[in-house]
Amino acid sequence: MAWSSSRRKERFNRDWPRVRRVIGERDGWRCQWPVTDLYTGVTHKCLRAGNQVDHKRRDGVADDDSPSNLWVLCDYHHALKTETESVEARRLKRDRRKEREWYGHPAFR
Repeated sequence: MAWSSSRRKERFNRDWPRVRRVIGERDGWRCQWPVTDLYTGVTHKCLRAGNQVDHKRRDGVADDDSPSNLWVLCDYHHALKTETESVEARRLKRDRRKEREWYGHPAFR
């Protein structure tokens, strides 16, 4: 989604710069993404230098800016999370479209 056409900025917390700083300092500006070692199965945090403060979960209506829902991510894991969310949103949209087409058939009218 291009920021130029997004209306998401209207929902932003006006105190975001302070919230971002607090979360960044809490996490030591280190990526909190869980990484699982393929050989041992042990999960640990990425801990690379991070500069993105991101929401763990979104409900699509309002952003939950509570500290428990925010974490620092590195550029790589932020891009990975964003792409994963985007793929899921496209899948849901496609499924809804197919369902509308199915039930839009004259047999269901």
